Order: sequence, then C-alpha cells, then structure tokens
Amino acid sequence: MTKNLLIVPAILFAFNLPAQNLVTNPDAENLPRGSGWTIISQGPLNCLSAPTDNIVNWTLKPDGSTNYPFDHTTGASGGTVFFSGCSFYFGGPFELQQTIDVSADATLIDLGSQLYTFSGYIQTPVSNQTDQGRFIVDYLNASNTVLGTSYASNWQSFFGGSGTAWTNYTNTRIAPAGTRKVRIRMLTQIIFNQPSINVYFDDIALTRPFIVPVSLVAFTGKEQQGTVHLNWSFSKETSLQQLDLERSFDGIHFTGIATFPAGTTDYHFIDYDPVAQRKCFYRLKMTGKDGKYMFSNTLPINRRNEGFISLSPNPANDKVLVNGSFRKGTITMINSGGQTVLNKSVNATSFMLDVASLPGGLYTVRISDQTNTVYKRLVIQPK
Repeated sequence: MTKNLLIVPAILFAFNLPAQNLVTNPDAENLPRGSGWTIISQGPLNCLSAPTDNIVNWTLKPDGSTNYPFDHTTGASGGTVFFSGCSFYFGGPFELQQTIDVSADATLIDLGSQLYTFSGYIQTPVSNQTDQGRFIVDYLNASNTVLGTSYASNWQSFFGGSGTAWTNYTNTRIAPAGTRKVRIRMLTQIIFNQPSINVYFDDIALTRPFIVPVSLVAFTGKEQQGTVHLNWSFSKETSLQQLDLERSFDGIHFTGIATFPAGTTDYHFIDYDPVAQRKCFYRLKMTGKDGKYMFSNTLPINRRNEGFISLSPNPANDKVLVNGSFRKGTITMINSGGQTVLNKSVNATSFMLDVASLPGGLYTVRISDQTNTVYKRLVIQPK
C-alpha cells in the first residue's frame, strides 16, 4: 500500500536569458538624483574632502580619486554612485531602500514557481577606515510582513579584508508564497574613524527570469518500509548541468545526500537512512551550465511511528548498535552483490550486532517483525 504520497506541482525554470530590471534608477543616474529610492537615513553632507557639491539624495558624482573612485557602470567621470554621506565615529547604520510591486506575478508566486534574481555592486576603497556596507533583500506580503528568510550579504569593508574592487553580490530564489513586494535595502555604517563613509553602491538589479522550456513536471515522494522513495521528472533539461538532492529534518537546514548528472528526464532515488524522525523534507538543487543554481519547492514526507531503526556507528568497524521500535523478528544483512551474509533472530529493541568478520563495503540491513520491514544502509570500513 502506498502511504504519504506527495506531489509538487510543475515548476518552470530559466537559465542564461536576459530579463527586465524591475529596479527604478538602478545606477543612480536618473534625474532628479535619488529618484525611485526612499531615504530612511543618511549622514551629513559636509564631508571634508568629498566633492561636496555633487552629494545629493544619497548619490555622489565621484572624482576618480582614491577615496572617491569612478562608478562601476562606466569607470569614467560623469557617472553617479549611491553614497550615504559622512559620519564621525560609530555612525549609522544609514539606509536607502526601494520597494518593488510584484503583485502581477501573484499566480506564479503562490504556485511556488516564480524566480527572482537580485544583483548589486559595492566598493569600499579606503584601507585605513572601517566603513562598511551591505545589501538586504526582503520578500513581503501585501501587509509588508517579511516572508521567509531575507537575503543579507556580508558587511563589506576594506578594513575587514574585502579589498578595493567593485564586488558583486547576487541571490536567486523562488519567492515565498504570498509575496507581493520585494524590498531592496542598502546599508552603511562606520565603527570608528571619519569623516566620509567611503562605501559606494552601483548597478542594482532585480530581474524576473524569462521562462524557457525547462520544466520540472513532478517531484513526488512516499514512505515505504522505513525508507523514502523519491521520483522527479522534467519535460526537458537541456540547460541543466547537475542535480543535487538535499534533505532536512527541520525544513530550514538542508544537506546534500545525492548528486545526479543531467541528461535524462526521469529520476528515482531511495533514501535508506532518513533517521528516526517523524518528518523529513527534500528539495532539488538544479545547477545550470553557467554555474548558476536554483531550488525546487520543498517536499515534506510524514513518516509512520513504527519501524524506526538506527544503526550506530555508521560507518562501523566491528560492532553496530541496532536500536529501534520493533518486535520479535529477524535481521538480515545483504552485501552489494545481493548475497545474504548474516541472518539471525532478534527479540529486543536494542542489541549489538557483530560485523567484525565481514569485509569492508556497503550493506543493506533488513529488520523484519510481524508487521513491518525496515531497510537501512550500513557501511563497514575496510579492515
């Protein structure tokens, strides 16, 4: 009997195609300067050495000097960058933000199939100052409540080792269901020293990748005899380089458990070791030929109470503690060649299994009682 069968709806993915930038005034060039952005806070505009007549509404026309290098877009005079002003010791954080309405994408968002890619550049050129900056991208519902986990870049600072060059920060994710707005935030602060906060931002982008014929048609899973059987299929996957299957026990922290090369449309995997947890979560990490990756929806699997088995240690050397909720039954070990190498009766929920005489390798452990059969994978280390 099939139990706990779950299906994720079809999801479309895209790689390597140009997309419209949803950000207004992404490179600080539009006039009036600062248009499209909301100033939450900024420092004074009386920096001692800055080209002060060029500081307007969190923007600056740099003069190409060490402290005020040219913009990222052109690398020449005349360009404009985002700049938060001045401060004197422990100043900030100062913030500029823009909120983008994405409610037109509501249908795809709520299906869990709308991707957004954020990208932006930061430069912190002054080596003897602790000026630092970062990006934060929030996904909001219609009431401006943050959904899921925001993207937050590290604080960049030359003093902290980030260097002088323009550094790109990027993040691609599926918008959480209920998302209606995306808020991009630029923050700066100074821990000590003064006066200008020499942190510059440029070329901010939020894009919605165009859909191409690369479709995850189905992602299904079911619990069966203590194992989890997973299947997924694509209509096409010519843009994919690699697939990674990841597992979590809290739905937040994922670990890769298997890797698959691209080149087919149908996949199957059995998780023999989901550990004694009532609920497991799975997702696919899909990497394109350009090295960029994205995740599928998360697939939850509710498992039955009975039949939980643990093997410890695993990998093992000579003895393995078998622990679990099973009745009187049998335990069988099968080697990678399909041969039964051990078969014995058990009558306890915890016992020690002697494997010292078995050669190193991968084994399937089958534990059966009157109502359940559970399969586990065991690795015995080479002697």
